[in-house]
Amino acid sequence: MQELLQTHLQSEEMRADTAVSQNLLGLMLPGHIMEQIETGVVPGPEQFNCVTVFFTDIYEFKKLVGFVSPVKILQLLNVLYTKFDEVIAKYPQLYKVESVSDTYMVAGGISSIHEKTDQEIAECAIQALACSIELQKLVLAMDFTNIVGPYPIRLRIGIHSGAINAGVIGTKMSRYCLFGDTINTASRMCTTGEPSKIQVSTQVIEKIGSDEQFEFDERGEIEVKVVNTFIPSVL
Repeated sequence: MQELLQTHLQSEEMRADTAVSQNLLGLMLPGHIMEQIETGVVPGPEQFNCVTVFFTDIYEFKKLVGFVSPVKILQLLNVLYTKFDEVIAKYPQLYKVESVSDTYMVAGGISSIHEKTDQEIAECAIQALACSIELQKLVLAMDFTNIVGPYPIRLRIGIHSGAINAGVIGTKMSRYCLFGDTINTASRMCTTGEPSKIQVSTQVIEKIGSDEQFEFDERGEIEVKVVNTFIPSVL
């Protein structure tokens, strides 16, 4: 009887460990990838015809690092991106890809591999825009003086829509990585943007179609390395 009880307890511990592992993976990988792993399928490379990607960064972050201690910088990023994670969780079509230093990357439309309709593509772009607006409002309303003193924390956000390739990289601390010109262009939309603004490519505006809940101002031509010339708009 004692051996039976011990076996039962070990089984319960194994199930608990498995649940913890699955929860951790679920925080790191999209749902459809988790489903493949749970059924024993090894995830392969994927292609998405249209995904909306946005990057955020902190304006003049390098200058800030020169004035604020590393401990305070880490505290700032933790406070800021913990709030970001909470906001992203409210948008079912959005997936946090990664955060590296002051850069935070989100993609809309990679929750499943099925071919999306124009309406679904538009919804992903709309959620990305709505989330970006919420993030800007959040940062503007937050008080960081107890962390960085008088230095202003201003966010830049850049958004672009287009085709991407994606896949799981590695077997330990696996990451779901996104590749392609769409990623590079979204990044450039961010780094060439203005503080406290959201810079949006024409492709994003085309994807949302006739939705009138957003108003855009044309910024004019800018040079972007991955393409010849872009005419972005500011939200």
